[in-house]
Amino acid sequence: MKWIFFIGIFFMLNACNMVRWNQKQLSKKFERNGIVEGHFQNDEHSIRYFEGGEGETVLLLHGFGGDAQVTWRKMFMDLSENYHVIAPDLLWFGKSTSTATPNLDSQVDAVKDLLDDKKIDQTAIAGISYGGFVLTGLIYAYPDLFTKIGIIDCPGVTYDVANLDTLCATQGVKSVDEIFVVKTPEDIQELSDLGSYKQRNIPNGILEDIYTVYYDQHHEKLTKLILSLKEEQGRFAIDTTLSFAPTTIFWGEFDRVFPIEEGEKLANFMNADFQMIPNAGHAPNVENYKDFLVAFRSFLEN
Repeated sequence: MKWIFFIGIFFMLNACNMVRWNQKQLSKKFERNGIVEGHFQNDEHSIRYFEGGEGETVLLLHGFGGDAQVTWRKMFMDLSENYHVIAPDLLWFGKSTSTATPNLDSQVDAVKDLLDDKKIDQTAIAGISYGGFVLTGLIYAYPDLFTKIGIIDCPGVTYDVANLDTLCATQGVKSVDEIFVVKTPEDIQELSDLGSYKQRNIPNGILEDIYTVYYDQHHEKLTKLILSLKEEQGRFAIDTTLSFAPTTIFWGEFDRVFPIEEGEKLANFMNADFQMIPNAGHAPNVENYKDFLVAFRSFLEN
């Protein structure tokens, strides 16, 4: 039984390196599948993005946490077999930064600048959670740019922001930034518990490394981003004349961040199809990837 002891010691000593190791392995896997890492720079924005595949363009926007590579790791490799896929790190996430004011308009401008630089004038778009709010800003500002719209667990323009107060009360915090802006390794476990259908305990060493790799910077800017959403989100619903491209709303059956009723309400407003993903919480593209991929491919193909 000594080998069990030594294996345990090995993993404890190397826990702080596991996340970086996994990140490097994922980068290698991307490269083997023809997915390249790129960087776009202008006077305001410095954006890392991933790009691969040929065919109709599909733009993917990640949520509040992580980055493009981690959020879309499986989707990217599957979709790039049939589509030209591009996924940026949003500003102040991953390896993207900016001198612009931390708000939704800056995110919209940055994504549009990237698309212009890539000479993309028509694309399908999908965004999850906070990425869905960025998507909302984009489709209102540039409605003719998008051929199809996929919104994943984001309540968009129909969300009553007063519900954020209820969420804060449920989580025992005073402000929404205390939930979503990760400032300690322990915050990662709490956020995982809230967003996941099946909760799991993450070892302390892994939490610390996840924090170091993904969350230990831009706290002030991320706080401004999440707090500004309250005022920014409601302005889009004023325009009821916009004709949306064909839209599908995807929702995890057991989402506790934004309950499924919020997705159904948004679908009615946008005259969109609604796809409930079973056995999933706030990240159905991770927790029930098989069913999510089937639904998402159907959205792109029809």
